[in-house]
Amino acid sequence: MRKLFGIVFSAFLLLIANGQGTGAKGAFPPGTITHSDRAVLGGNIAHYRFDVVVGPAKFDVIRLHRVVKEAQPFHPARTVNDVFLLPGSPNFFEAIFMAPLISQVPAWDRSIAVFLAENNIDVWGMDYAWALVPAKTTNLDFMKGWGMEKDIQHTGIGLSVARQIRLITGQGFGPLHVLGFCYGGQIAYSLAGNETQQPPPSRNIKGIIVGDIPMKFKEKPIRDYYCSDMAVYQAMLDAGEYSDDTGVLLKQVSDGALSDPDAGSLIIPGLTNYQTALFVGATGNPPISWHFVGGYFDRNGIPTDLQYTEARLWLDFLQTIPPHLPVQTDLDGDALFCGTVKVPFDDHLGEIAVPILYVGTGGGFGQYGYYTTTLTASKDVTKFTVSVTGDRSTDFGHADLFLSRDAETLAWRPILNWLKGHP
Repeated sequence: MRKLFGIVFSAFLLLIANGQGTGAKGAFPPGTITHSDRAVLGGNIAHYRFDVVVGPAKFDVIRLHRVVKEAQPFHPARTVNDVFLLPGSPNFFEAIFMAPLISQVPAWDRSIAVFLAENNIDVWGMDYAWALVPAKTTNLDFMKGWGMEKDIQHTGIGLSVARQIRLITGQGFGPLHVLGFCYGGQIAYSLAGNETQQPPPSRNIKGIIVGDIPMKFKEKPIRDYYCSDMAVYQAMLDAGEYSDDTGVLLKQVSDGALSDPDAGSLIIPGLTNYQTALFVGATGNPPISWHFVGGYFDRNGIPTDLQYTEARLWLDFLQTIPPHLPVQTDLDGDALFCGTVKVPFDDHLGEIAVPILYVGTGGGFGQYGYYTTTLTASKDVTKFTVSVTGDRSTDFGHADLFLSRDAETLAWRPILNWLKGHP
């Protein structure tokens, strides 16, 4: 039977590669795969990518990823569990979850996707539609209204397609665990909440793993900060500015650090280009002074190196940030944290009953994420925070969770153990 599944899947991919069986002429219905490819990462671990139509417009396309152990080419080995990974914003799946694909620093197997696949987990993931919009795109008016609601809908489609492919390849048609990092964690909470309004057979999610992000803050001063910050993004929208181009700026920061590290920075006067790149990653962000990557600092508070993630990997990571992020997603995230503005993304938070694993970082959002788990109906909640120094200013950072040298020991293995304990 498994051999038959493999033959069917091979033919399925061949049809896609030849542009057949996908409605090649005319509009594609949501869920249509228009392109796929496969690459061997190392050993018997393969990486599949699928471009999936999720709407009628030009950029209504997401990219699915599958990283899986194979018994032979195009024949996934029997797995013990599954997980669907959602990146943060603005971010790509490969950059945060498969760093060896964007940098020569880590070994080919130093990524959570490969680590889990090597341990018999069927690993899936997704790039949001906005992450695939080319940098050269200048007219971004189509991004008006592209917010969390759109990404939640797209994620639901992505999960459904993943389940269909799993069925074809002999992995069954059951729901999946969803691991959401940062913004992806909010998408996971929201989609799991929405699914409480659907009959169990229609649900795609059987458990959620949230990577270092709250849905709600208990502390009023933090909520007030995000309420105030909303005005910035609302002003951008009111002015017809629909794309947050932070990714463009971060690439410029990395470009300078890589091409002329000792030159004076034009972005942060007084620092060199290299120091600026470290500063962006290791210096605390308001309102809780969280940072992306833990750093070392001199007596003047200027970063000199990174503690957990190699500095060159960080620079390579900045090179890959998507150039366009819908401003509406920024506004939606602030509204969630603010708590006084009505948004639909938390309407059914209190009805989520699937198992939850929360993984925080001492230099990121850490234990601030614990509060959200108490607002759900889940009776199976596990939570921990990765902390090395105990000092928020230098502790294990937000992105260290997936980029650092010791992430496998500190975070990925506990995640693996949780998955094995929640088939």
